[in-house]
Amino acid sequence: MLLLLLGWGGQALAAHQTLVIAPGSPGHRQDATLVQALVDEIEARGSQVEVAYLRNQGGRGLPAEQALALARGMSALRVILLHDPAVAFYRRHADSLGAMAAVAYGAFDPEHRDWLVEQDIPLVDLRPVLQRSLAWVAHLEDAPLVLWGEGEAAALSPSIAGSTELAGRRLRWERLGRDALPWAERRLASGEVVRDMGFLVASPTPETRQRADVLRRQGWHLWCLDPAWLEAGCLGGVIVDEAAAASQLLDALAEEGGGVQPAAAVPRVHYTQRQRVAGQGVATFGMSEALAERQRRGGWLVGVALAAGVLALLLLLVAGWAEVRRRRRRRLLQLDERTRLPEWPALAARMNRYLHQEYPFQLCWVGFDRLAQLEESQDPALVNRLLPAVARRLRKLVGGQAYLARLEGGAFAIMAFFTDEAQARLFVERLQRGLNDSIELGGERHLLLPRLGVVESQGEGDSPRNLLRAAASAADRVLSDGERRPRWFRPGELEAASQQAALLDELGRGVRHPAEQFLIRVNPCYRLGNRRLAGGSFQLEWQHPRWGVIAPGTWRPLARMSQEILGLERYLLSAGLRQLGEGAPMPGLSWSFPISAQHLESPMFCDWLEARCEERGVPHGSIELCVDGLSLPPSDVALQNLHRLRELGVGLSIEGGEGGAELLALLRLPLTVLRLPGDLVRGLPGNQRAVLLLKGIRETAVMLGVRVIVTELDNADRLSCVRGLGYQWGSGPLLGLAEPLASLLQRQADPMTRE
Repeated sequence: MLLLLLGWGGQALAAHQTLVIAPGSPGHRQDATLVQALVDEIEARGSQVEVAYLRNQGGRGLPAEQALALARGMSALRVILLHDPAVAFYRRHADSLGAMAAVAYGAFDPEHRDWLVEQDIPLVDLRPVLQRSLAWVAHLEDAPLVLWGEGEAAALSPSIAGSTELAGRRLRWERLGRDALPWAERRLASGEVVRDMGFLVASPTPETRQRADVLRRQGWHLWCLDPAWLEAGCLGGVIVDEAAAASQLLDALAEEGGGVQPAAAVPRVHYTQRQRVAGQGVATFGMSEALAERQRRGGWLVGVALAAGVLALLLLLVAGWAEVRRRRRRRLLQLDERTRLPEWPALAARMNRYLHQEYPFQLCWVGFDRLAQLEESQDPALVNRLLPAVARRLRKLVGGQAYLARLEGGAFAIMAFFTDEAQARLFVERLQRGLNDSIELGGERHLLLPRLGVVESQGEGDSPRNLLRAAASAADRVLSDGERRPRWFRPGELEAASQQAALLDELGRGVRHPAEQFLIRVNPCYRLGNRRLAGGSFQLEWQHPRWGVIAPGTWRPLARMSQEILGLERYLLSAGLRQLGEGAPMPGLSWSFPISAQHLESPMFCDWLEARCEERGVPHGSIELCVDGLSLPPSDVALQNLHRLRELGVGLSIEGGEGGAELLALLRLPLTVLRLPGDLVRGLPGNQRAVLLLKGIRETAVMLGVRVIVTELDNADRLSCVRGLGYQWGSGPLLGLAEPLASLLQRQADPMTRE
């Protein structure tokens, strides 16, 4: 008979548009979840739906006649056929029903599949899902599989078992019939197949459920394809996703044309088998509400425990970090054992705080010649007795006006905070007078011969170590004055080694606001024949607030060591091009800029230079780059940049170095200018070998089309000799000193000044 689930009458049937035909019976509906998903999806799309179950699996008898009458009475009918019985029913009555949209699901019979293809009816296929499920289960169990089927499924099982080999073993199939179990038991007992694991491909009818239950009681592990088996003790498998399959059926029904597409499916296992698929992202089922509630509570407790553990770990880390910080501070503030005064780390930390806050202070370095002599004479007993006495004297003199610290080598440091320079000088003078007095120790008086050097912080560019060097350097000059008075540090008094160390330390921290400390000067270049300006070389002169004027030859190597040379040279290029654009010098002049070879390793350097020249309105041909530190042969990127610069018209030269690098570069690089260092002309005019060498260089340069500039000309006789050898361009102290570009151009524009 035919069962209509949603209640329908003769007049209401005409309004329905979709008919779902599925095998089953009123008390045992097959694919109930899929049918419900179809009903919900169709109604959500604004259509009407009716569901009919064919009790007779062959699709014959009275229910078939009623279903046929129902289908003929519906307008614009769309039919969804579930499994082979529905396909058989529709195939038998296709001619009488006429043309209508149809889609099939789960047809295994080869004749039905071929007929669907001929009729151009789409099919949502379960065969790929079955094969995927068999392969997954065989891999999971690592044991042979027995396929249990009945009806049309039994006809499918031999083809799958005979053509599929999984996990190194071929599949076997058995019919799940009324008399099949004892016969199957005899076959299994014979050793043909290990009685361990089976796969159900039969439909979940009441009869097959009873037979499958007998297999489970005999110890079989059963897997399945149909989701209806999950409620009957099935362990799982690759199960069809009913909601996704319903969407596939309706989408295929809405599209024109046939085709076969695999049904959407996901692996699912029973809750008891979850450990076997851990970490594979497989869904589980079969969990009781009580167990699920316990798991939720357990998960919540685990989360709380994890959160508590993480919080405890964070608290431990914070406590450990605080303890490490306290120990570090104790080490920094550790007092000297002999004087009970803070040592250099504590003083440096305090100085850094004041420097960061830009609060001015004075640092006084206090040394004692007598203590130094005693330490050199290896008399530690007397030194150990004198140091506490000196510390007590210093505490008494300093009071609460300054911060006192102990340094190495019998020296001390005093950090004062006077805002008025006069008060600071009075304080230091009082210190000097108090320390000049002898110290009585054991009935014997000791003159310690103090030396005081004072430096005042200036904010930017200062560091604790540099300030200490400056104060110590000022104290070292006390004896040169002939009397022991406090010596205030003046720029330029630091010796070369200490100055280089201080500059390297400052460059390592980065130079901020280079425009405030670096002055751009131009070293002019003249035509030797008429003393007319031919251009010049730009250079940066460091006007350091602490160390005074620092020449490029001093700070450039230090900047190269601290990786600050690239930023300073780009600043020189940008500022120099801006001055050339604003000054509008006469055409025909060539202006040279020193650059490090590291610029040429950047593929974007040429584009950057070209953009700066166009922005400032400076012709490329008036620019020359003097490359410093270029290795021969250069890298591919550097060589490409050199050729690109020549294509732009930019002149090229290299900074002179050891081993005749200038002459060797003429053979390998596209140079346009050769700069002869002063060492080559130093022997002129008396050295004939130098004369012959310079003559050969000039002739070679003429043949190569390279302009030669003689540098460091400081003698009139050498200038005359160089002019006599045919050299046309030169620079040096004799011709003109470095000066700002504006004053150079103004002086050259004034005829009286030029003469």
